[in-house]
Amino acid sequence: MASPVKLNVLDGVARIVIDAPPVNAQSIAVRRGLWEAVRMAEADPKVVALAILGAGRNFSAGAEISEFEGPGQEPWFGTVYNRIEACTKPVVAGIAGAALGGGLELALACHFRLAAPGARLGLPEVTLGLVPGAGGTQRTPRLIGAEAALRLMLTGQPMSAKSAEKLGLVDGVVEGDLAETTLALARELGQGGSGGAPRRSRDARAGLEDPQVFEAAIARARAELKADPARARLEAPHRVIDCIEGALLLPFDTGLAYELDAFEELRESRQSAALRHVFFAERSAARPARLVATRPEAPGRIGVVGGGAPGAALAAAAAGAGLDVRLMEQDEAHLEAARARVEALLAGEGRTPEAVGAAMARIAGTGDEGLEGCDLVVETLPDESGLKGDLLARLSELLGAGPVLATLARSPDLSELARPLEHPARFIGLRFFGPAHRAGLLEVGGTEGAGAAALGCGLGLAKALGMQGVLAEPPVAALVAGAGKAAAEEQVARGEASREEINAAWAGFGMGRAFAGVGLADVAGWKRAALIRPGCLAMANAGALMLAQGAVAEAATLDVAMIACGAFPREGGGPMHWAEAEGLAKVEAELLARAESHGAALWEPAPQFAELVKNGQGWGDL
Repeated sequence: MASPVKLNVLDGVARIVIDAPPVNAQSIAVRRGLWEAVRMAEADPKVVALAILGAGRNFSAGAEISEFEGPGQEPWFGTVYNRIEACTKPVVAGIAGAALGGGLELALACHFRLAAPGARLGLPEVTLGLVPGAGGTQRTPRLIGAEAALRLMLTGQPMSAKSAEKLGLVDGVVEGDLAETTLALARELGQGGSGGAPRRSRDARAGLEDPQVFEAAIARARAELKADPARARLEAPHRVIDCIEGALLLPFDTGLAYELDAFEELRESRQSAALRHVFFAERSAARPARLVATRPEAPGRIGVVGGGAPGAALAAAAAGAGLDVRLMEQDEAHLEAARARVEALLAGEGRTPEAVGAAMARIAGTGDEGLEGCDLVVETLPDESGLKGDLLARLSELLGAGPVLATLARSPDLSELARPLEHPARFIGLRFFGPAHRAGLLEVGGTEGAGAAALGCGLGLAKALGMQGVLAEPPVAALVAGAGKAAAEEQVARGEASREEINAAWAGFGMGRAFAGVGLADVAGWKRAALIRPGCLAMANAGALMLAQGAVAEAATLDVAMIACGAFPREGGGPMHWAEAEGLAKVEAELLARAESHGAALWEPAPQFAELVKNGQGWGDL
């Protein structure tokens, strides 16, 4: 099997190219290839310098995250990067596109760094419940100081090439041919020009010059973390701060060992396992198996039929996201009232008057004929109006087989609404969890006859609106979240806890409040765990029932939906992941015990539990 790392020598420069589509992830094969390429280049007397580049659009977008599920394979990232940094010949990185996580750590181990104008450099490991584990927490603050390093690692947000140059993370931004410029610099350095001796990040002192400033940044970061309950309950940010402080207090090699210990402890933690689960689950939800041959496409122009509260919210969300909107109402007076609603929603989101005006300019009022050219037309009448069926039939006839026709209806079900339509394959349901302009979740539903292109249009709309989309029919989020709240209400009714105590427990776990308009009590940590458990059990059980009914294709989709709608914390992985992490046998036993003592309505275990427990399987085996 060919190596994903290519080596060729050009005029004394070893050109090392990572060629591992699609993003040049630092897999074990890439690491082995880098190790061998550097070994060969250093041993070759004709080579005076090395240049490391990425094939395609990216330098390297980071680690192969699936490899984190087990113990690391040698050569480990840090082993390879230390070897590169120790090279006796100058090593130059040419960074195009993404240099994220292990990709940036690789670049930091090189002696010089050039970047293309569009490059993005970041250390997003905290979003997976991890710290950078291959020198990122040690080399970065030595180069740019604690404040900038903390910002880079605690937010997980990448910086631009220009910002990286200003801070000193890269040595220059190349407007022309990056590869040729990188090779040219490497050749000049190798021939003794531009201070060509290897300049190692481990020896950098620019970011450590003022220990008081460094420690002040560390103290501020700790105080800000403590003051934010949602972030304070996360493990990784605390360890990031500790490791960056170690760059000041510890010798470099000791700091590397401290960083790696933190990485390994976090990798084995439940929080990181949950966050990695969500990372993959969200990608799977965006391209579900039913749409494997279809790329979800966002509509460029949508028609919104009905300007009441739901329609106005959708029009505001779409126009605010840059989509063209055709807003259809029965007459000019209703249309003006609808436009006023939309404008009020846009202004209420904190937009400047100019931004509101730009969004409103993307909305045109229209009658039936004005819906031509729309990629998606959404009917938004209230469910109780009794007019949906007739309106959808008329729209289906009017629009033909071109645009996708959608409804916001939750009742009657889609099969009944689709029956009289001329083009049922182009018909879908869109269910926002909350008003569309503020929703974090869009559930896209379709009948068995719904086409992949139509469903993909719904998921494309979710992406365009900046929210999570999932395929679900019927919609699952409200039902599963409702099971958790039913469990909380039962706890109160049985005198197991007060509303205030349950609110405190839920908020501390990251599930919001079970009871609106009710405050928080002071609850000990051990009791919080006990108070949270019934809600998690009930949600997992309700989710299993949704799986049994075929509402979603995978348990992971349920987890994504519950996190996106705010009903379960991201670091908890969702109720289905939570149940699997607890042990499905243990969860089934607790459900059976509660069904016997509390009644079967909420607690009778879904049928999958017995099947999976019997066979020693998990949700992914269904």
